[in-house]
Amino acid sequence: MYMNKWFLGIFFASIITFCMSAYALESDNKQPITIESDSGFYDDKKGLSTYAGKVVIIQGSMRLDADKVEVYLENREIKKMVATGAPVKFQQTPEAGKEDVHGNSLIAEYYPKTEVLVMIQKAVIWQGGNSTASERIEYDRVSEVVKAGQTGSSSNRVHVILQPKSKSSK
Repeated sequence: MYMNKWFLGIFFASIITFCMSAYALESDNKQPITIESDSGFYDDKKGLSTYAGKVVIIQGSMRLDADKVEVYLENREIKKMVATGAPVKFQQTPEAGKEDVHGNSLIAEYYPKTEVLVMIQKAVIWQGGNSTASERIEYDRVSEVVKAGQTGSSSNRVHVILQPKSKSSK
């Protein structure tokens, strides 16, 4: 039984390591991925891997904490990761010397091919004193672009806080 759990853990980690590029420093996608959870399940026919119970995913400077993470694979390549939690939390270092980017939401979808993170429901993203809150936020890791809200939706307004530059940073 112990050997099966050990093998299962190694199998999950190797699938993720070979398939995923991460959102963070450029060097992060060359780092190994560490996944910790209370349980894990992989269905090769469905191309679905599921981790549940205090899931922590770390790769380089990126960290994602969730209650559950589902990894959707096609030809053993990750197409999408869906994390759920109360809340899902992420943190990353976008560039050396820049403040970390943090985010919370109830659902987070990550698309490794485009390196876009979509945060859904009670989403907040912040860096230093600047923040954006909305029911939907897209964060493009490559271009460091944040897109919030949905066009034509006045019921889910976007809330932004921008701090003034300090005199010492001029």
